[in-house]
Amino acid sequence: MARQFTRWAPATGGRYRLIGPTGREGAVDPEGPGSTLPPVKNGDPGGPSAEAQLPTRSAPSSTPVRRRFTTRRKIATAIGVLVAVWAVAVVVDVVVAARHIHQGEAAVQTARRGLSANGVLSGAPVGPLRAAQASFSTAHGLLSSPLLWPVDVLPVAGRQLRSVQDLSGAAEQVAHTGVTTVGRSQALLRLPHTAGPDRVAALRQLATLASTTHLALSGVDLGPDQGLIGPVAHERSTFLRDLTQVRTTLARTSAAATTAAAILQGPGTYLLLAGNNAEMRSGSGAFLEAGILTTGNGELHLSGMVPTSSLILPRGAVTVDGDLEARWGWLLPGVDWRNLALTPQFDVTGPLAARMWMANTGQSVDGVLALDIQGLQELLTVTGPVTTDSGMVVTAGTVDQLLLHDQYAGMSYGSDTTNRVDQLSTLASATLHALEDQPFGLRAMVNALSAAAAGRHVLIWSADPHTEAIWRAVGVSGELTPTSLMADVINRGANKLDQYLTVTSSLQLTPRAGLTDGRLTMTLSNHTPPGQSPFIAGPYPGLGTHYGEYVGIATVNFPGDVRHLSSPSARSVVTNGNEGPTLLVGATVDIPAGATQSITFNFVLPQAQGSLTVVPSARIPPITWHVGDATFEDDSPHTVSW
Repeated sequence: MARQFTRWAPATGGRYRLIGPTGREGAVDPEGPGSTLPPVKNGDPGGPSAEAQLPTRSAPSSTPVRRRFTTRRKIATAIGVLVAVWAVAVVVDVVVAARHIHQGEAAVQTARRGLSANGVLSGAPVGPLRAAQASFSTAHGLLSSPLLWPVDVLPVAGRQLRSVQDLSGAAEQVAHTGVTTVGRSQALLRLPHTAGPDRVAALRQLATLASTTHLALSGVDLGPDQGLIGPVAHERSTFLRDLTQVRTTLARTSAAATTAAAILQGPGTYLLLAGNNAEMRSGSGAFLEAGILTTGNGELHLSGMVPTSSLILPRGAVTVDGDLEARWGWLLPGVDWRNLALTPQFDVTGPLAARMWMANTGQSVDGVLALDIQGLQELLTVTGPVTTDSGMVVTAGTVDQLLLHDQYAGMSYGSDTTNRVDQLSTLASATLHALEDQPFGLRAMVNALSAAAAGRHVLIWSADPHTEAIWRAVGVSGELTPTSLMADVINRGANKLDQYLTVTSSLQLTPRAGLTDGRLTMTLSNHTPPGQSPFIAGPYPGLGTHYGEYVGIATVNFPGDVRHLSSPSARSVVTNGNEGPTLLVGATVDIPAGATQSITFNFVLPQAQGSLTVVPSARIPPITWHVGDATFEDDSPHTVSW
């Protein structure tokens, strides 16, 4: 017998209907297909609501879902609050760290202003350097806080954070090194220097200290340099530039101190040229006297100096070529020593002077030194007053008046100049003897030589290429560079009127379309007072000039890439062209006493932004420069950026 099947099928209203094997519908008890129980009415069998008791689909309850949603929202809200609190804490942490970094940078700038020898000896930089170290240390600690660890793992933000962490740590290390170096420098500057060997030993110790500090700073880690955002990249670039400058200065100091010690140890022979700033050439006074300076065992000895007017050579005795011949050959710089400094390039003048001395005397020299009145004045701040052979007492406060003016008072061109030359020679000799015979402070000597070198009042050339490279590096070689800008006035009146000539240079730079238009105006005022001797104020016989009339050549050495150079206001351009890595132009000036004359030079630089270096003229008084809103005197190099 075949098995018959029945099945339940849903009906409307949540009821079910039974489908039999024949397909007919029949009501059944939901308890099972074989149930024979009667229907239930209102709880009783057969009641009217039996259908209501059939199984139905109930709607899902909303209470658990709502509870789950509320819980999740609370958790999300709590997390959001925590993130917000963390973000605020991070911002506060970074802001406080940035404030400490700025405080440290300000302290470093204060320390820099006290880095003269006197400042180091007094300990002036120590306090600011320690303050900077503390500020950078605090900043580094804040930036390394666990609070910032989540940022550290992010690919972009983390790189910025690690860079700032490393920079603050590097700044702390540099400040600590500075404190240590200043302490050692104080001990060095206090050492006695009473004899030549002491000076050699002190210079070697200075070289060792500079070298050790350079080595310590070479290990400073500035962190990542790729993928940095603008402000962070700028801070890193600035830090690297400053650190590189410090390292370079230390390396040069070490090399210069080592070389100076070797020269003083000797033996060595050097030609000394004495320049007088009352009669200017370009970048130095006219070289009016010359003599031999010998070195050995830390001591210096100067032979009797002679006037260069007695050393004039015949034409052709010494060959002059290159830019010097092309620009200035018509004034015979290889014949007349007084015209050696027509070019400010002492790295050109020095070797020419050595050849001229050989042609005059047959004596070769190891190098050439130039010292002017301002340089001698700086040395007198070290020695104190000196007494010449004639019994004259000269101090740092009176030497310029003596050599610029008083030694020429009452003299005419027919006078015997023997006594004047003897006074100048004995003054130079007395100063060097004082350096040899009496103790002096190393810090005073460092300050004096630094000031003299910065203003081109002492220049050095060495016949040894290695030593010459060191003099170039430390800035005493008189070298011009492709970015040099130098304004000067060459005296052609055979008088001593430069002390009464004030010069002002105004520079305007206007960028446009990838270029920069430049305008340089030189204003020269002649303040010669009445009653001066003919030797000071002229007129020189045969020149056709008048009393107090300043006749000369205004010269400008422009950066080597200058284009379209012109001078519409110049009366006569007497020289124009390359001078080493610069472009030279020279125009005549003729200024009566009490008068003023201006010359304007127009030019174009092939870039919309850049920098140049204003080179000192070595004039007394110095040239005053106006560049934009800035005003400065050219007693030291100045960088101009635009």
